[in-house]
Amino acid sequence: MKNTLETTERSSISFLDKSLIVFSFIPVFFSIFRLKIVQSIGYVVFLLGSISPELHEKIVNQQIPQSVKTLFRVHIIIHSLFGQFLGFYDLIPFWDKGLHFMGSLLGVILFYFIVSTDSKFWEGETRKKRAVFLSFLLTNFAGIIWEISEFISDKLFILGAQKGLEDTMFDLIFNLLGAYLGGRLLIKIHRGLIHDK
Repeated sequence: MKNTLETTERSSISFLDKSLIVFSFIPVFFSIFRLKIVQSIGYVVFLLGSISPELHEKIVNQQIPQSVKTLFRVHIIIHSLFGQFLGFYDLIPFWDKGLHFMGSLLGVILFYFIVSTDSKFWEGETRKKRAVFLSFLLTNFAGIIWEISEFISDKLFILGAQKGLEDTMFDLIFNLLGAYLGGRLLIKIHRGLIHDK
């Protein structure tokens, strides 16, 4: 009896996920039909995003819970179909902020399973590789907090620490590049390619 219920639940979840992927095709189809090529490319990227959990599982040899994959697809639909294609970003004032909040919430859950579940990338010196990955993420998080603190300081005390959007984005890009290089160096040190004293 229990096996029958589990099989039914899995197939209904699978049907739901398939339906969500089909919904991802709607903006792709209509933007191609209207000859909006740039928008079509963006919607194709979202469509690929909706199947990316299965690609991740195959490439990394790691299982992501079905509920997390479903919520991920729902988030993509809310952004691409409702937010952009149907114009909810313009119609509903806090649509963008709600999606950022929901995306971050899902991101934490998704990364939790990626970091805490064994995969082919976590074999061998598991603890050290995970530590490098977490260090990379935390460093970029620290960079974001720094930019937010600059923004708040500018608003409260009119300091002029941020020189506009381009300055902020380049700061974040260089934070990302520096953290990536630091992570690569740590991996080489752990493999004994660089002798740390």
